[in-house]
Amino acid sequence: QWGMDILVWTSTVTPVTVPSTPEPPAPVEATIAASDILYWVGEGSNEAIIAVNWAAPDTCLAWGFRFNGNATLKDAMDSIADNDPRFSYTASGSMLGDIVYTDGDLTLQLTTESSSAWGNYWSFNVNGSMGMAYFDALQLDNNDFVKWGDPNSGTVAGTDQWGMDILVWTSTVTPVTVPDTTGVNPQPQPEHGPFCGAVGTEGCDAIRTDSTAIVAWATACTVVRGLDDIAVPNGPYVTYGEESMAVGPAGFVTTTAVSLGDGGTATVTFAKPIRNGEGPDFAVFENSFNDYFLELAFVEVSTDGERFVRFPATSLSQTDSQIVSHVDPTFINNLAGKYRVGYGTPFDLEELSDSTGIDINNINYVRLVDVVGSINPQYATYDAFGHIVNDPYPTSDPTGMYLSGGFDLTGVAVLYENENVAVEEVETVISNLWPNPTTNRINVVSTKSDIQAMLFDMNGRTVSTLTLRQGNNSIDLSTLAPGVYMLRAEGTALKVIKQ
Repeated sequence: QWGMDILVWTSTVTPVTVPSTPEPPAPVEATIAASDILYWVGEGSNEAIIAVNWAAPDTCLAWGFRFNGNATLKDAMDSIADNDPRFSYTASGSMLGDIVYTDGDLTLQLTTESSSAWGNYWSFNVNGSMGMAYFDALQLDNNDFVKWGDPNSGTVAGTDQWGMDILVWTSTVTPVTVPDTTGVNPQPQPEHGPFCGAVGTEGCDAIRTDSTAIVAWATACTVVRGLDDIAVPNGPYVTYGEESMAVGPAGFVTTTAVSLGDGGTATVTFAKPIRNGEGPDFAVFENSFNDYFLELAFVEVSTDGERFVRFPATSLSQTDSQIVSHVDPTFINNLAGKYRVGYGTPFDLEELSDSTGIDINNINYVRLVDVVGSINPQYATYDAFGHIVNDPYPTSDPTGMYLSGGFDLTGVAVLYENENVAVEEVETVISNLWPNPTTNRINVVSTKSDIQAMLFDMNGRTVSTLTLRQGNNSIDLSTLAPGVYMLRAEGTALKVIKQ
């Protein structure tokens, strides 16, 4: 009407429709059997199963909590969170809030409304009651369990009995199967290796901590701590646990352990020497919370505390990709840490009968040397046949709170002991060593003169032999490649880091 041009479409318009939002599927109704549990925490005759599933076959995560006496759902949640850093939860008073599982790029999260910390989505069955309002008080009983599930991100799945929205996953869910196979070589591999498998499988040789075959336990332990992550040479050393936690009987509790760190060592002694008997003669216990997250260690024995002989270890695990959480025990042999907490890896001294410098009927020392599981040749460790040993790496805690990387020792059990001989104490001959880490030289203070010392790399190879005089000794390391070494003199072993 004002005489202005009227412009119109110059191409055909194709209408679009508003897509409909599908209804979220209901959680799968399923009973989780104890044999299906990947993560067991705690000990006892009662058991509660905490499971997450999201409406598809074989897509669940499950934790098991065993307990004696009184325990609440909060106790179970706390124990799992303490032992599996991928699991966390929040709570407000007695109300359960977010539950989160994080593993690499995978995040599974159940959450409530942002304005409320109440656990409104998941339903409880705790002794036949709604446990939500009694999270920190209601006691668990046999076969109590919790089920959750919905694969849609940010979906409102309905309202609860108070009329509040029920929200589920806050990020896209990529299903994982049980057991978790993260880190397993994607290339075709044999279904099973040549060695015996996990606890409970046919032919498994694990020694249970309460076995009547055990006649004694280690009475003393000396630990040389390793770095939290060997690839960070100026980083912190592990601090978790005390040496006393490796003395006496090992239990089924994952928190009672001393961490060695990357390349760290623990040397244990006994009231009476170990002798060669029929079959395995001693067993080493680690604190793995499941059958596949296996942190491994080499095992060495000595009669005099100076000459140590290593059991011939075998690792046939793939080395194409770094293992971060899953080691198949059928591919490893003569490595401590092959079995979950409460079950020891056995060792037979007969295998060392042709070794010189030790008496297999008079073993006073057992030493554990943490396997640095990195497949990076700069940090890798090798088995007796030249294979890189691939185990979970890195295992440092990203929050910096736990500092519990590497092999975690809980005890060494004796199956045969020489009752006629007592262990003699070996005097410490190296009183100080600095700087450590170093770039070119270290200073070693010896309490004796004319002490023969040897420097080993982490594969047990001798790289230098030297004589220490009493007092300070300056040692040139400039020709050595950067890495971790062990300086041994008589009964003393100290870690040296060359940058």
